[in-house]
Amino acid sequence: MTDPTDPDERLLSRLRAMFEQADPPPPELVELARQSFVLRDLDAELAHLVEDSEQSVDTATRGPVPVRSPGTLPQPRQLTFQVIGPHGGDEIVIAVQVEPVGARRRLTGHLAPQGPARIEVRQPAAAQPHRVDADHRGLFVIDGVLPGPMSLTCHRAGAPVVATQWILV
Repeated sequence: MTDPTDPDERLLSRLRAMFEQADPPPPELVELARQSFVLRDLDAELAHLVEDSEQSVDTATRGPVPVRSPGTLPQPRQLTFQVIGPHGGDEIVIAVQVEPVGARRRLTGHLAPQGPARIEVRQPAAAQPHRVDADHRGLFVIDGVLPGPMSLTCHRAGAPVVATQWILV
C-alpha cells in the first residue's frame, strides 16, 4: 500500500501521470507483456535468440534503430534460436529468415535436427496462432506474418515443446 503523503510517492505518481500522457506505451507493447505470461502456462522449453543478423551489422553505418516499433526491413534478416540440452549440446536450433513481402513478412526456416514438426507463430495482433508443418527435412515457410512482436512454438513427436523468445519482426 502506498502512502499518498510520502513525498517520494507523490513525485512518482506525478512522473507516472506525466509519462502516461506524454509517451504512453504502444498497445502492442502492453499486449506483448500480457502474452509473455502465457509462457508461464506453456509447458515448453525456451529457445533463446543466439544470432540476429540485424544486430551483427556495424552500428555506425546502420543508422537509427527503432525502439518501440518494428520499423522497416530493407533486406532479409536471419534469426537463430537455440535450446541447449542438459549435456551442453544443441537440443534444437530454429533458424529463420525474415523477408518483407509488402506490408507483411515471410518466414523461411529450418530445424536442426531435421524432421517433421508443427510450427506455430504467435502474435499479439493475430487472434489465433498461424500453424504450418515443417517437412521431413525440417523446412517450413510461413507467409502473411504481421510486422511486430512474434514468437514461434515448435511441436515435434517424442520431444518437448519449444517456444522462442519474443522478437520484433
